[in-house]
Amino acid sequence: MNWADLQLAKDKWYFDLLDKYVQWSMDHKTPILMPLTYTPQWASSKPDAPTDVEAGNPPGLSGPPSDMEDWKNFVRTVATRYKGRIREWEIWNEPNRPQSWSGSVDNMVDLTREASRILKEIDPGCRIVSPAPTGAYGLPFLDKFLSKGGGQYVDVIGYHFYVGKDDPPEAMEPLIEKVRNLMQKYGVAGKPLWNTEAGWLGPNQLPPDMQAAYISRAYFLNWSAGVRRFYWYAWENHRGTQIELTGADNAALTPAGKAFATTQLWMTGSVLTRCASSSDGTWTCELLNKGDTSHVVWNTRGGTTLAIPESWRATSVMALNGGRTGIIGRSITVGVQPELVQ
Repeated sequence: MNWADLQLAKDKWYFDLLDKYVQWSMDHKTPILMPLTYTPQWASSKPDAPTDVEAGNPPGLSGPPSDMEDWKNFVRTVATRYKGRIREWEIWNEPNRPQSWSGSVDNMVDLTREASRILKEIDPGCRIVSPAPTGAYGLPFLDKFLSKGGGQYVDVIGYHFYVGKDDPPEAMEPLIEKVRNLMQKYGVAGKPLWNTEAGWLGPNQLPPDMQAAYISRAYFLNWSAGVRRFYWYAWENHRGTQIELTGADNAALTPAGKAFATTQLWMTGSVLTRCASSSDGTWTCELLNKGDTSHVVWNTRGGTTLAIPESWRATSVMALNGGRTGIIGRSITVGVQPELVQ
């Protein structure tokens, strides 16, 4: 849901669908991160600007509002309606892409400042996420946004850590490091960093075992790199993605969907104390949960023998599909999919 969906004309609003989403979020205790993005054509300073971000590609969405008062009224109306129910707001989507934002960085800083002021006025405890660029080519936008003081108006730095369709999850790490370096450069390193959208886009699906491997490895690698949240794109996506989490009914879990659930099980309640790789491509992440230590391991090349240290006191291995096997001897074979050694 975006501005163009919600305010169909200056005096015409449509809230039915977002009301449903918000009620579902309350029922399931699943907080919404709401993007405030995409100018309706009637309010756009560039009503003919092209876009590729919505079904049917209506023009004008990427243009800055021609009147700041329209933007302020939109933010105030939505924030007031959903006060206490939506408490996390992201200012715009992928503003480094001309199809998503055809204004200047200064324009975006202005929108962020005004939205932040209004949102905090209505709900002082809400959290505001910065405009989230995407991919390596989004770094210049973030650099300019932070250099112009945009970081002072947000509580969280948002980014879409997409990597190339042929890149493994480990390619996320250097991109995350570059974003963290920019945060340090402009004095916002103390703010949380969220990956508010990422996945693997492309016309052809990865093999099922690799789909499961990629989603689990991506979550552990983001965690180890200091990313506080990671929003996967997307649970029910069946078009233009290399990784599907559900079947065509949007309910039956694929191997990747089961891997997501298992990864959630491993991560929830745990503290990540260490995550490192060796020269042969083996990754080891150490988890501490209620005094018990376990290890998540994988190898980027697959089929590698790993000697289990005596100090691990490990007796079993849990796979991403939920299966568990006992450890015989002092070594296991590690593949591309993460496994939990306990």
